[in-house]
Amino acid sequence: MQEASFEGAETISGEIFADKYLIRRVSCAGCPIGCVHIAMLKRQFSKAHEYETLNISYDFELIYALGSNLGVADPEAVLELIDACEKAGVDIISMGVVLAWATEMQQRGKISTEETMGLKLSWGDKAAYLRAIELVVQAPNEFYKALGKGVDYASKKYGGEDFAIRLGGLEIPGYHTGLGNVLGLSVGARHSHLDNAGYAADQAAFNRPLSDEQIVEYVIDEEDRRNILNCMVSCLFARNVYTYENIILALKSIGIERTEEELKELGKDIFRKKIRTEKRNSVLSLKTLPSRKGFLKQPLLQGSLKKKESEKRSKCTEKKRGV
Repeated sequence: MQEASFEGAETISGEIFADKYLIRRVSCAGCPIGCVHIAMLKRQFSKAHEYETLNISYDFELIYALGSNLGVADPEAVLELIDACEKAGVDIISMGVVLAWATEMQQRGKISTEETMGLKLSWGDKAAYLRAIELVVQAPNEFYKALGKGVDYASKKYGGEDFAIRLGGLEIPGYHTGLGNVLGLSVGARHSHLDNAGYAADQAAFNRPLSDEQIVEYVIDEEDRRNILNCMVSCLFARNVYTYENIILALKSIGIERTEEELKELGKDIFRKKIRTEKRNSVLSLKTLPSRKGFLKQPLLQGSLKKKESEKRSKCTEKKRGV
């Protein structure tokens, strides 16, 4: 979030990965979408011309988190970092944001090599990030233990909350498109970009003018619909296949009669139950914009966000939701 663009974007684009590394796409059983992309990475492990080939699953979010977010412009380096996180069993979006925060902390002199155990973090340094991933998992000192608990926890303990990039307490995915995205991640039930699709509202507003109120309605209606799809155990990558009309037909085939209005009310009821559950378990605390100035100063699809307007719309969304 220091910059709104990345000079190495073309070298880690989807087209480059497809042309040079993609070996196959995989679907879940019976699914026609095939959203799982598998790359093949050839890597030398001995000076005697010995090589191994790794099959590594990748997608946009992973390339963002461990690529552009960390200033890594080498696609093979991105794949190695993804592989290291997968083998460690850690969330890659969270790991990428945590490492970016730690890099900026060291860059600003807020932590030293004492906290990082001699490791010097710098943008684009694959070797340093590979070692940092190991240390976060091993948690050999208090600093790495804090990193393992996420950027919200670590920044409250060590400072740097202003550039700890999170919404709703969680590290952000690879979208900074505008008001809809900030609203969706701040007041959505699951704080998942896929569950609320605030970024899609911003994309819609880019193609045709939408007022802030219309963006609020878009975010609410779309999350309600996705709640229904989740309960039907439908993958959200196939969401456009499952229109209300198709859902009604699918349910009818197994003897369940529902109207479109009944489904919409079901989606709202699911949302309310999720919010109540999270509040009861102290998981969720609805928040407005975080303090990070980058959320407000970086150019977006429709220009920069205004803090007061964004907070106003967040409150408007909460009120309309009844939460």
